[in-house]
Amino acid sequence: MKYTIQKAIRLLVVMALLLTSAVAFAQDEIETTDTAVPFVGIRFMEADNGVLITGIITNTPASKVGLQAGDVILGIEGQTVDALNVQEVVWEYESFETITLTIDRNGRELSQNITLMARPDDLFNNPMYVLPMEPASIGLVVADFDDHLFVLGTIADSQAEAAGFASNDIITRVDGDAVDTVGDAAIAMSDRADGDTVEFYLTRGDEEKIISVVVDRRRRHPKPRPRDITGIYSTDAVTLGYGEGFIAVQTLTPDHELFVAGLRDGDTIVGVNGDSIDALNNLFADNSIDLTVERDSGILYFNVPTSVAPLLMFGVDAPQTQEAGEWLGLHEKQVTLGVRYIQLEADSPYFTSDAVSNGAFVAEVIAGLPAEQAGILVGDILMSVDGEPITLDLDLRNRIYAHRAGDTVTFEVLRDGQIIELDVTLRVATS
Repeated sequence: MKYTIQKAIRLLVVMALLLTSAVAFAQDEIETTDTAVPFVGIRFMEADNGVLITGIITNTPASKVGLQAGDVILGIEGQTVDALNVQEVVWEYESFETITLTIDRNGRELSQNITLMARPDDLFNNPMYVLPMEPASIGLVVADFDDHLFVLGTIADSQAEAAGFASNDIITRVDGDAVDTVGDAAIAMSDRADGDTVEFYLTRGDEEKIISVVVDRRRRHPKPRPRDITGIYSTDAVTLGYGEGFIAVQTLTPDHELFVAGLRDGDTIVGVNGDSIDALNNLFADNSIDLTVERDSGILYFNVPTSVAPLLMFGVDAPQTQEAGEWLGLHEKQVTLGVRYIQLEADSPYFTSDAVSNGAFVAEVIAGLPAEQAGILVGDILMSVDGEPITLDLDLRNRIYAHRAGDTVTFEVLRDGQIIELDVTLRVATS
């Protein structure tokens, strides 16, 4: 069976959950004395066709019936499940009730009866219940991208940091198991115990390395201080949370501009160009922006390209979800560009310099459609179409829908502080 873990991690506070991933179809690390919560006893992640089991907790229903790391739960009592609804489905039943799981094990579909138990109050400090290992158990933060397992970073003072992992390392094997995804790595480590030595085979540039770690889960790093997030911006490449006085970096893929500049998951942006995050202004004045970032290891400073200015301003200016942006590209019968965009107002703080005073911020580019083929990028600001400005009154949608399939239009585009021209040949989405 071939499965793919989704690359976009849909978490509100990613670093907190990296330290303790989804556990057991129950309320993970929530203080409760309710012993009636039905409990299975697994770690899990999302898979293409269900819920991927990445590890089994000892002395739980999952271990007693022989569920295995690598099994994919396809359904419960005939109801299709995924990582988002599986808890609610299990909670439809009572503790000590027997339910039937449909699972995929190495390409074979099996049925497995399992009798639920009540969630133990002392799950996280009772030696009877040993949680399965995963990369985060040793402070290693990883993500899968483009069929490779990348090291995004390490938790400060963790075993992974001490062992010498570096950002952008590509992990190819864990002991004898080949790994391509976060799920692969978690499965490969799931049966390791404290005192075991785990060998990571990795590529660093042109160099092949082996890093050995002796597991000791007593070395826990404190979770980051929670912050109140009031808005989210999320695509396959980046997830940012916006709150009063900060921008929380929740996920970044290795090809994103912020990642290339040195930022990592769990960073918190607290200042721009020497000022507070709430005083963002004149971000287009220079070719780059200086960010002040809080990380577990202390205060850091990063220089990033001006093209990320709209992304930084997005939630500070008006916290909202990306659904507030408009699609221009999926209608089967109408001429298309192939982007999700945010129409900017003339007095928006995005435009405090003299470089530009109108446009549409490109939030997402749809693969295979005209915008991608012409070289339009996420973060571009489309300023005009054939010399006609894109404004709030005559926005991008109206400018495009005035044309027919086959027309070639010229965009003025603000990118990295420079205005460039791009020619785009329009068509309908399905041609």
